[in-house]
Amino acid sequence: MRILRIQKRLRHIGASDGFLKHEIGAVAVEFSVALSCFLMIIFVTMELCSAAYTYTVLAEAANEGVHYAVLNSADQTGAVNTVKHYASCTLHDVSQIAVSVTYPDGTTTPLSRVAVSVSYQYVPYLSSFMTNPPTMSAYAEGRLRH
Repeated sequence: MRILRIQKRLRHIGASDGFLKHEIGAVAVEFSVALSCFLMIIFVTMELCSAAYTYTVLAEAANEGVHYAVLNSADQTGAVNTVKHYASCTLHDVSQIAVSVTYPDGTTTPLSRVAVSVSYQYVPYLSSFMTNPPTMSAYAEGRLRH
């Protein structure tokens, strides 16, 4: 009964000639364009946040590696394992992480420098749009204590 009343009202305002049908179609098109733009902005924001998070994890992993190397100067393998363990706790694929521990001064004596560099091929969520993802790198340096 109520539907019949609505139909009668719509006839009086010009709905019988298809005016409202065209308006409804235009609204649907505008909504789909707006929704597409909104979703694109959301996904790009998520991708940028993920990239920033990945870089932060690499930088902190390099710092942890330097911290380990400072306290255990002769154990390069331990520093590499420390970096990979830190990265694995943050849900990153550690098999793709390359870690390099070097001693720029050439010795492992106290007060010599130790450097840890980490690189990782970024894995994007939207891999179909980003066909050539960047390789992220982080570097940390410290002085040996022991």
